[in-house]
Amino acid sequence: MRGKIMELFSISQKESMYFNDKEGFIEVESCPIGGMICTEHLALINKKMRLSRTHWSNKDFTQAIEELKIAYNKTTELNQPSCKPCAALFRTTITTSLEAIHEDLQEMTTGFFRAKRFLSSYELATITLKEFKNGI
Repeated sequence: MRGKIMELFSISQKESMYFNDKEGFIEVESCPIGGMICTEHLALINKKMRLSRTHWSNKDFTQAIEELKIAYNKTTELNQPSCKPCAALFRTTITTSLEAIHEDLQEMTTGFFRAKRFLSSYELATITLKEFKNGI
């Protein structure tokens, strides 16, 4: 019996091993100005995306969405002409993460076994996703 219980806990260990927190979600590979402007921005964006993923895996959806909002807003500070394509890519990556959270919440809040406790997070995700797609 104890062996079966320990197997359940090993799943969370495997999940944390799958995600490498030392790697960034977004990395600059080629930049006309050598990535000098976006280095600090990118570090914060990656940090917020990591935090968002952690909150998401812990079912703290509201905080996961808030972390993505901060990351998205940080991309708007990259307004140099050479940075605009990268900033657009960063925003697309963040929006994709939010869409995944939104889909997860949609599945959890609809159907016969829906969880009403996630409705407020689902509504927040819907509103935030609309804001991201309209380019707040």
